[in-house]
Amino acid sequence: MNLHLIDDEKFFDPFVEKLEALDLLDNNIFIVKECGPLKFIKRTDLIHGRMCDKNLIGDTRKYGKVFIHCFTAEMYDWVLEHSFKELNWMIWGKELYSSDLVDYPLYEPLTKDIVRTANGQRFSLNLGYWRPKNVLRRANLPRIFSKFDNILTWIEPEYEYAIRNIKGLRAKHQQFAYMFETDANILRARFRNVRPYRKNISELRCILGNSGVASNNHLDAIQKTMNLPLKEILIPVSYGNEKYMAALKGEIQKRQNKGNIKYLDSYLSFAEYIEVFDQYDVFISNSIRPVGMGNIWMALLMGKLVFMNRRNLVFPYLRSMGIEIFDIGMIEKAESIFRTIDLKKNADLAAEFLSSRRINKMYLQLFSKEVAIQHETV
Repeated sequence: MNLHLIDDEKFFDPFVEKLEALDLLDNNIFIVKECGPLKFIKRTDLIHGRMCDKNLIGDTRKYGKVFIHCFTAEMYDWVLEHSFKELNWMIWGKELYSSDLVDYPLYEPLTKDIVRTANGQRFSLNLGYWRPKNVLRRANLPRIFSKFDNILTWIEPEYEYAIRNIKGLRAKHQQFAYMFETDANILRARFRNVRPYRKNISELRCILGNSGVASNNHLDAIQKTMNLPLKEILIPVSYGNEKYMAALKGEIQKRQNKGNIKYLDSYLSFAEYIEVFDQYDVFISNSIRPVGMGNIWMALLMGKLVFMNRRNLVFPYLRSMGIEIFDIGMIEKAESIFRTIDLKKNADLAAEFLSSRRINKMYLQLFSKEVAIQHETV
C-alpha cells in the first residue's frame, strides 16, 4: 500500500482520476495535510482523512511507499520523527526555489525592485523556520533530507539542482509529472496539422507569462523587447499577487507608452483560453525558475514560437529533446526564425512527451501494487 500526503490543490483530481483509469486506486490512499475545509479538491470520496488525526496514518513503516506532494517546512519535523521503507518527494517548485533551502535567483533586476516596493521584504516560504528558536531544527536538515529515497520530477536538471544544493539529500531521480495528458490530447486533436507560416515582427502578437506572479519577470521581459515594433503583448493576470500586479501595471504605464501592452484579467475556462491563445503567434516565458510549463507545452502543441529565459533550468532540457525554443534575446530575429523553424516537429516532440502511452508507463511503474510487492520483497 502507498501513502500520499497531499495539499488541497487542483492537481489532485486529475492525478487520482488517472490512477482510477489505470485501476491503481486500491493500492494508494490519500491524506490531506491541511485540516480546514477543502477548497479545490472535488474527489472528496477518495480522501482517507487529515493529518491532524494523529492516529490515522499509524506506523509509517507499514507502507510500501510514502509520497509527499510538495515538501514544505511544515512537514520537516514529521519526516524527522518517522521511519519509512521508501520515502518520495514530488517537487512542486515553490518549496524549493522560493524557500530558504537554496539561494535560487528568482527575480531579474527590474522585477526585484517591484517586489521590494510591493512587499517591503524578500519573498520566502520559510522565514520563520530560521528564527533562533528553530536553530535546532535547522541543524537537523541533513538528517531530514537524507531520509528521501527518490525525488520525483519530470525535469532532470531540477533534480540535479536539488541534489547539489540541499545538504544530506542523496535521493535518486524518478520521472513523474502531474496530468496535462487530457489537455494535450485536446490540443493535439485540434492542432494536429501545424503548418509553417511567416510574419513580420511588426505583425507579431505575443503572450507574456502565465499569471500575475513576480517570478515571471514581466517588466524585465518588456525591457528586453522595448525597441521592437511588436504588435501586441498580452499579460495574463487573472490570478497572482495583487500588490505585485498593481505595482507592475504602474511601472509599465510609466515606462512604456506604445499602447501595445494589454492584460488578460478575467479567468477563462480551458476551451476559452485556447481560443484566446490561438490568436497569438509567440509565447514568452521570462521566468528563471520552472513555472507555467502548461503554457509552454500548449504553445508548442499549437505551433507557436516559444522564447524563454536561458537561465531557466527547463531551457537546456527542452533543447536537449530536440525542441526548438529560443532565448528571449533572440526575439528580434523572429522573422528569420519563422523561415527555418520546424513547428510541426516541435508539436510532435511535445505530443510524444505528453503521450498517454508514456504517462501510463510512468504511473504503473510508480504506483502499481506489483511494483510495491517487488519492493517489499527486496
